[in-house]
Amino acid sequence: MRTEQYETDTIPPSRVEWFLARLAVIGLFAMAIIVTVNVISRWMSRALIPDDVYLVQELMVLVILLPLGVVTATRQHIRVDLFTEWLPTRGKSFLSVLEHLVGLGFVGLLGWAAWIGAQRAWLTQDYYSGVLDIPMWIGHTTFLIGIALFFIRLMVMLYHDLRALF
Repeated sequence: MRTEQYETDTIPPSRVEWFLARLAVIGLFAMAIIVTVNVISRWMSRALIPDDVYLVQELMVLVILLPLGVVTATRQHIRVDLFTEWLPTRGKSFLSVLEHLVGLGFVGLLGWAAWIGAQRAWLTQDYYSGVLDIPMWIGHTTFLIGIALFFIRLMVMLYHDLRALF
């Protein structure tokens, strides 16, 4: 773990972000239980949990998106520090601001697409055909909320890093 000011001078994750990360952990355990129960029950006779593929698919959205706020706040994204370690602290802060601006652009596009997808899923009221008839808007709305919260976290980090830079 680095001890430089630009790495440790962050806004800690909020309680909401920690709560969402814990929900993601619960979702991961639920996915594991669903898959395990269905693999064992299919081996023995027939699947006990209907629409297991759809349930795991919807839980995957939670598991991937909900902890993004904590990961971003603690600056734990995967990155390559090959040349950036040679830069002074101000240069690293500038690159951090640039990183957040690029991230906001990509996440903004994802958010726009998520909005269109959630809106379409709500208007059509489509569902995954199966025993449970899971509505598609649930996953689309969850994805939209996760992207929106991640966008807000990136904006907070950008503001914080701009203040540190200037």
